[in-house]
Amino acid sequence: MSVSLILAAALMTPAAPSAEPELRVAIGDLDFTRPADQDAFVQRVRDASRAFCDRHLEVVTPDRLGDPAICRSEMRRLAYRALPDRQRGEIASTGRYRVIR
Repeated sequence: MSVSLILAAALMTPAAPSAEPELRVAIGDLDFTRPADQDAFVQRVRDASRAFCDRHLEVVTPDRLGDPAICRSEMRRLAYRALPDRQRGEIASTGRYRVIR
């Protein structure tokens, strides 16, 4: 069974459809004590947030349609915050959390 972070779009407006888009990032194969796996997580989050925002920008940030960077940075932040405490601590201890933002 694979483990994934699943984030519903937290910036949805009340008038948005009931089916909220989700950002998914696979983490089950990563060992967060290894720098290479932390780098892999950072890259996966970047790739997933870019793809997510390309598809859902108008739903997630309706007042900022001209600036996908806001969507991407918020989804990266949410992915980091959704990590279990231990994995989030490993990322923070190496400073890679700054790269995610």
